[in-house]
Amino acid sequence: MADPQIEKLLIVQNRDASLLKIELELARLPQERASIDGMIKSEQSNLALAQQALKNQELQRKELDSEVKAKESAIARFKTQQLEVKKNEEYKVLAHQIEQSQSEILQLEEQEIELMLEIDCSQESWEQEKILVDQRIQVQRDEIKLLAAREQNLANSVEAARSDLTHARELADPNYLSHYDRVKKLTRRGPYVVPIKSHQCGGCHLRVSNEVSHGVLKAQEPYFCDQCARIVYA
Repeated sequence: MADPQIEKLLIVQNRDASLLKIELELARLPQERASIDGMIKSEQSNLALAQQALKNQELQRKELDSEVKAKESAIARFKTQQLEVKKNEEYKVLAHQIEQSQSEILQLEEQEIELMLEIDCSQESWEQEKILVDQRIQVQRDEIKLLAAREQNLANSVEAARSDLTHARELADPNYLSHYDRVKKLTRRGPYVVPIKSHQCGGCHLRVSNEVSHGVLKAQEPYFCDQCARIVYA
């Protein structure tokens, strides 16, 4: 490399790239944390829904139990009324109501037994799922702690990288540095200082003019790719 100022720009470029890498990684951390938080909330929400479904089943069982008790109270009332009636027809009507209520109680009790079995299965499933969910959530919370530590390390690295970049810029020639900053604004992404190989720009890989190819050998001023405007060197 003929131009010593280009060497200094390459150091600036390297420091720039290092700082950008750390900043991009830092910028991604809130998204990663939000994603993990979202997974935790989803796990907790699904578990809460399953628990609510279990509570609904228990509420349904209590309602069935209340219906059975209401039917039993009705039967007791019908039997009392049987002792008071004088007509045979009225007695038969009450007997029919008692029989019907007893039949309905049997149906309700069958439903209650089936529901109790379902509740037992649901309870067991929920308890097993809760263990797994708690384990997953703990892993996710540990990941958040690691992200926090990583964020602190990166924050420290950013300060060091900025200091290194500032020092590298102080050593670079102001004229070359101003061209570097201009190219950096014009070009979408680095590198901004690239070599010429076989008359081709190391950035856009297009051929440069003979004037540029020969000029970079003089090492008196910065030269630029005719196509992408990057600073080029030989």
